[in-house]
Order: sequence, then C-alpha cells, then structure tokens
Amino acid sequence: MKSTAKQPRSEANWPPEEGELVSFKTSTGSETAILKEVHWGLVWRDFILEDGRVIPEHRISGCPQRRVWRKIDEVADNEREECEERLLSMAGCGMDPRKRDQSFWAELNQYLAYTYLRFKQAECKVQDTERRRIDRE
Repeated sequence: MKSTAKQPRSEANWPPEEGELVSFKTSTGSETAILKEVHWGLVWRDFILEDGRVIPEHRISGCPQRRVWRKIDEVADNEREECEERLLSMAGCGMDPRKRDQSFWAELNQYLAYTYLRFKQAECKVQDTERRRIDRE
C-alpha cells in the first residue's frame, strides 16, 4: 500500500501540515512518523503523531531556530484550569508520567514550563518595582 503522506517540510514552510511525514529526534537517534495534528499547549506547540505519541516542537526536524512560544499573559485561566484537570484525570487513571512521548509527559512539561515562566515574570515585575523605588530615593 502506498503512503499518501507528504515529505518533510523545510523551515520556510513551518509548521508541517496534518498527514505529513515528520522526522524528530529521540534518545536513540531519529525517527519519522505521520503527523496527526498540531496542538498549542500552554507554552509551545506539541505535534501529535498518528500512533499517539506527542513530540514537542523543538524536537521536530526543520523547526526554526527561533522558536515561537506563547506569552504567559496570552494563556487564559480556563486553559490553565483545563490543563490541570487533564493532569488530574491522567494521574487518577494511573498513567505513568515518566513515559516520554506520551500525553501525560507532554501536559506535565507544558504545565511546569508555564508555571516557571509565570513566576519568573512576577519576580521580574517585583524587581522592576524595587529598582524604580531605589532610583527615586
């Protein structure tokens, strides 16, 4: 049976389209698979493959060196809450968060990155306020 998947895209045509063959880095080298969908997480894009694996954008071959991440202010509270609910549900079902390339790992990493960036942003605002206060004195 002949595959109808397209060949991998170049950086100029980023991101790949559904149904395309994508290459990605793994701990053992490089693999290819058919892209099912591209999903924006709390911070970056996740590429969901037809076999169910979830690959973060930076591991996909052809990913631009200048990656696009969402600004923390763009993430709505309901998006964060939905992510938290999915994590609780996956944990309640007994999914193993250590299985890389699976949805639990992907959601957990997105949530951790989002939380880190949110608190880093808050810390920067506090430091800026303190600097302005010292400058005025």
